[in-house]
Amino acid sequence: MTVAFPRLLGGFELAGRRLRNRIGYGAMTTRMPRDGAVTEALVAHLSARAAGGAGLVVTEALAACRSAAVPARVAVWDEAQFGGLQRLAAAVEGQGAALLGQLWHAGNAHRDARSLSAIGPSAVVDAASWTVPRALTSGEVEGLVEEYADSAARLQRAGFSGVEISAAHGFLPLQFLSPVTNLREDRWGGDAVGRSAFTRAILAAIRARCGAGFILGVKMPADDGVPGSIDPAEAARLVAAIVADVPPDLLCFSQGSHGPSLWMHAPDMHEAPMPFRESWASLRQAARGVPIAAIGRIMGPAMAEALLESGDAQMVMLARPLLADPQWPAKAAAGQVESIRPCIYCNACWGEIDRASTIGCSVNPRGGTPADAAPPPAPAEASRHVVVVGAGVAGLQAAAVAAERGHRVTLLSARPEAGGAARLHAALPGCGDIAGFLAYLERRAAVAGVSRRLGSSVADIQALAPDVAVLATGAEMGAPRRMTGGGQDLRSALAELLAEDAPRGGLAVLFDHDHTAATYAAAELLLARFGRLLLLTPRDAIARDVPAIYGQGVQRRLAAAEPRIEVLIHREPVDFADGRLRIRHILTGREVVVPDVALFTWSTPRRPRAGLEAALAEAGVPTLRIGDAVAPRLLLSAVRDGQYAGEAV
Repeated sequence: MTVAFPRLLGGFELAGRRLRNRIGYGAMTTRMPRDGAVTEALVAHLSARAAGGAGLVVTEALAACRSAAVPARVAVWDEAQFGGLQRLAAAVEGQGAALLGQLWHAGNAHRDARSLSAIGPSAVVDAASWTVPRALTSGEVEGLVEEYADSAARLQRAGFSGVEISAAHGFLPLQFLSPVTNLREDRWGGDAVGRSAFTRAILAAIRARCGAGFILGVKMPADDGVPGSIDPAEAARLVAAIVADVPPDLLCFSQGSHGPSLWMHAPDMHEAPMPFRESWASLRQAARGVPIAAIGRIMGPAMAEALLESGDAQMVMLARPLLADPQWPAKAAAGQVESIRPCIYCNACWGEIDRASTIGCSVNPRGGTPADAAPPPAPAEASRHVVVVGAGVAGLQAAAVAAERGHRVTLLSARPEAGGAARLHAALPGCGDIAGFLAYLERRAAVAGVSRRLGSSVADIQALAPDVAVLATGAEMGAPRRMTGGGQDLRSALAELLAEDAPRGGLAVLFDHDHTAATYAAAELLLARFGRLLLLTPRDAIARDVPAIYGQGVQRRLAAAEPRIEVLIHREPVDFADGRLRIRHILTGREVVVPDVALFTWSTPRRPRAGLEAALAEAGVPTLRIGDAVAPRLLLSAVRDGQYAGEAV
């Protein structure tokens, strides 16, 4: 049989280890470790990606040194964690994948409050938390090198196939590599050779301790996005210095650092596929034959195959895509590409871990949960007729899961097209990836045998004689509180604008009381259709309820439209009539009038649509509410609601 993706799925030799394919699961923080220890949840999470067919699995960042210790990172420097590391290695390697432990030290990089105990190459402030570290002595640097080697040797004894040194994303090795954060004049600083000395010393110490058969990878920046720091030209000089001294077995190039270039770590749906390919492809010559693993918005097996065929990379690292669907490699091998659950690059996964929660996924309701590695839900004991009312993401997920379990499922919707509010979101600038997920849900429901009908009333439901009704009827935006006059809710305004597909001109005013991703994508559409945009919010900043890494993209894109956009914080609308909008400063009470407003629209906290549940209960139909019909949901929680309902009925 002809293999559809021969290079992607063909074997690949790395440091004497034959990998079954060129697909790796890239390091992703999960917040599953507890008190520095491996947990069963972490074992299940990583072994699920191995069971799905990945040839290489890289752990999330592991604390390589005592001074790197935090409760949410496995303390590989600590011999007390050896048993847990053995269990992890046995589970992943037992599924046929090579397991690499990512060795990590944050150094001066912090996302939360200022650290009083941070260390770094020099006393240079961190751009995210404003932490100023204590500069390490030369002897302390040597001690860290030995701790890295000790941790690598511990992983080798535990059964790991290798390690990856985390020298990207603003962490300690990158702080040594960068001329912005490394101002040293000793052997650990200076030119590219001196600034790479810390990374080179770590590699040399691990190679000496663990031998040539132990896979040694390095994740480095191709461009850290910091002015005067590491651009592709400087990255080439650093790579050349490293490979000339201690050639690693694998190089993976990432982007970004802390502060303003945080968004580059994980490019979201608004960025082009493989947005940084040119940067890391240009480093092939400096790498001198060391294999390169590509990472960053590699969207599907065909794109991965073409990338490998070009020679720009020899492996692909899929982090978010394998969180979305652990079976991605197996489905590609089976020719079932359309059944791969697509990542939409919304970075909700990043948002969950950034707020100290266990990782989750907007499109994979089991991702990050105890069911992540479990088999599909058990078939229903007895088939029932389940009527799902509402064809948004919660309703589609519920219908598909219930039908897959053996129920007869009818999906009712008020409109012919499925997707609900997510369909509108998918039509906004930069949000097309969401449409791919909706198409996946619709295909899955159709394959499972879900019947689709128009209707949403009590009579429509009763006519189907359901055994149970799942209400996924969504929510709607109400007018701003304490406001009089006219205007439109944002969804209604967007529906009109998208139907027109032509500019209007003039001033649009958007009241942002919702702070979700769709609101800011809508702002981009308003900027495309109107001459100016005034964005009002009652809070002290915009984009408060999107992941911080996504929020940077929001701020960048809106700032690029200046001076056509103005953002006013601590404001609320008071009255709108005859093109005149009166607004109030909520802290001072001062009111002003904005004249000549061509469109006034609001994005407000949603209220569930009510009315069906009581009528159905009176008619004796058991009901279950999910998604926005319970309370306003984000995509992640709506899809999880749908999964729960499909398993519960």
